[in-house]
Amino acid sequence: MPEVKLEGVTKRYGKTEAVRELSLTINSGEYFTLLGPIGSGKTTTLMLLAGLVEPDEGEIYFDGKPMKKVPPEDRGVGFVFETFALFPHYNVWENVTYGPRVKKEDPASTRKVAKEMLEMVLLEDRPDALPDELSGGMKQRAALSRALTSGAKILLLDEPLGALDAKIRATLASDLRRIVKELGLTAIHVTNGVEEAMTISDRIAVMHKGLLEQVGTPRELYENPKTIFVMDFMGDINLFSGTITSISNNLTEVTTEEGFLLHSSKTLLKAGSRVHAIVRAEDVDIITKDREETANRLHGIVKQKMFLLGFMKYLIQLETGQEFVMEVPFMRREEELNEGETITVGFASQKVYLFEREESI
Repeated sequence: MPEVKLEGVTKRYGKTEAVRELSLTINSGEYFTLLGPIGSGKTTTLMLLAGLVEPDEGEIYFDGKPMKKVPPEDRGVGFVFETFALFPHYNVWENVTYGPRVKKEDPASTRKVAKEMLEMVLLEDRPDALPDELSGGMKQRAALSRALTSGAKILLLDEPLGALDAKIRATLASDLRRIVKELGLTAIHVTNGVEEAMTISDRIAVMHKGLLEQVGTPRELYENPKTIFVMDFMGDINLFSGTITSISNNLTEVTTEEGFLLHSSKTLLKAGSRVHAIVRAEDVDIITKDREETANRLHGIVKQKMFLLGFMKYLIQLETGQEFVMEVPFMRREEELNEGETITVGFASQKVYLFEREESI
């Protein structure tokens, strides 16, 4: 179960820095995810780890051993792609045993390992099937088996669930984590899917424009986002710009540019600081008589409503004309609003995050 370490790694393509001064340690036996939008440097990082490209600066270590100039076949990594990359003219068994056969490993040992891998990914009854005869989920499990039969201790997964439908994706994500843990591998998984990353990972690195934004457990990233980008990438947010006007009793008062007074319990900043005050759409409530004690309250008109899986999403125009987003669990049907309705919304001080204004978004 190797530890993987990147120290000051930079990779350029012409004038573009795909990855910039990336320093990161992935623990032995960890299921680690690189999360971010397209172009954030996730796949380039995976290619650097695989040895498919070399860094322009910095160094990569596997268990303390530098990987500079070490070819991909000598790094002990297995690579699983989004597009499965199975040989179309080989059946499942031939695909899975391809690596050991090319290396001319002991046939008896190869059969034993391949049989174990196919049982683990629930394909033991399809060894003679060609890739075109398999579903998307089966193809991906076959590709995973092929990577594992090589004896790799580091598994690199580039959007491995991206080509699958939602239900299969959720099931296979659980299978991936289970298999990695059972085999004691170190896994590095690339995705732009927040839910996928939060479900499968021990820790997550959020990347943006080649830079590392934050590393933490799923809960740490959600409860203590260090940047506006991290908070925004994980769901709909409402942002207000303003100035801290007072701090008392561990409560910070912010006067926004629109003239609202907002209160937050999340700050280490000083009075007079220029800030962005942010609240997640899911942390907003419809104010009724039994919730009148809510610290922050805003008035507006419902401009649009959308039913999304599990919740209603409302676009509200506040009195100042600013747009505001609120998400309400669909189980609270009795509170469903109509377009054109005048409402009051509110959110607790604990749900207001503050960031210094100098930060770009």
